[in-house]
Amino acid sequence: MLLLEVRRSESRVSINKDGRVQTQTIVGLEAHVKDDAHGVWAFYNFPEGATEGGPFPKSADCFTCHEQNAASDTTFVQFYPTLIEAAKQKGTYRDIEH
Repeated sequence: MLLLEVRRSESRVSINKDGRVQTQTIVGLEAHVKDDAHGVWAFYNFPEGATEGGPFPKSADCFTCHEQNAASDTTFVQFYPTLIEAAKQKGTYRDIEH
């Protein structure tokens, strides 16, 4: 299971005038969960303040995007150097051009 904490962002804050930074405001939580019994991944959304989440529909863009662009087993390990090395050691890493 992988969890993504979704936060608001702001620009022109402090010394950072050109980029964006995360704020303290959490707007939701998303989970990418593998069902080993069926060999498939599912996505779940937990909106801000929710105590329970629900699955994204199979028609959601996240499924297609992860299938086409993820470097290892529908996960975006290519954006996390530690995970790249782990995927390469397991032989599951594929180079993705971006």
